[in-house]
Amino acid sequence: MSMNNIFARETTGFFNPDDLSWIHKLAAIGDSYSAGIGAGDGLHGEGDENCRRYDHSYPYLINQDERLGDPSKRNFQFKSCSGAVIRNVIEDQLLSIDSDQQIILLSTGGNDAELVNILNQCVYQWFALKDQHSTVGKVAEMKGEPWAKGWDWDAASRGCLGQLQYSKNIINSDEFSQRIDSVIEATKKKLSTESMIYYTGYAKFWSTDYGSACDKVSWSTWLFKSYNIWQPAARLEELRRREMNRLVDLINDKIEAAVKRSGDKVSFVNYDKYVGHFKGHYCEDGVDESVVG
Repeated sequence: MSMNNIFARETTGFFNPDDLSWIHKLAAIGDSYSAGIGAGDGLHGEGDENCRRYDHSYPYLINQDERLGDPSKRNFQFKSCSGAVIRNVIEDQLLSIDSDQQIILLSTGGNDAELVNILNQCVYQWFALKDQHSTVGKVAEMKGEPWAKGWDWDAASRGCLGQLQYSKNIINSDEFSQRIDSVIEATKKKLSTESMIYYTGYAKFWSTDYGSACDKVSWSTWLFKSYNIWQPAARLEELRRREMNRLVDLINDKIEAAVKRSGDKVSFVNYDKYVGHFKGHYCEDGVDESVVG
């Protein structure tokens, strides 16, 4: 089946892109890129606040698009959840949506590559420690100290470049590609006969016009500064920005390859180039990123 079959009208053989009102079942599953964390206003339905779903997320906007007709006549199941990994999508989100979906919007994989740890070590430093601090935590954990339990002490002390390499190794592993294959196959089982999965990739964080304006900017949190007064704050240096952008390209390549392996009921949506076209990255020319708030 061609990917365009979902948009072919069996009765007339003519596809009108301005009339998609025949789509009655639409679902969105995935991570924060799909949940739309911080985009617009937070939603307040079941599970919305815990998963940080917002009304300017792309699944929500698609469902509101007038070309799809009256939203009240469509079953829209929005289960994407910020922080979700592929296992959560398969074991939790997919189980909570109905079968026979016409369209499923899918976004997942970034958290499996430890996106949050990259943001921690390279940008915000919520919990970025020196090796000696991490050792103290691990020793306390072994002694059964309550405050030391539940932390990943090794991850906390990797540093930016160490975390970038760690995430790169994950993305390049066979296991990562197998996880993507598994979530695609599990999602396909929720489709109707004439249907489609749209698997969105990820957008780069940083402008690809690598100037020096951001090299001295730091977005480290006050928390880091309070407990690490002798450790310099992370700067948005060009080397780090380039490597983070390369990882986005790498993960998109892995997703696209998996989509190609999966057959014609899945389409890869690489929207990163459009973000760049509209100057939607951080550290764009003429933007003072030292101003926060």
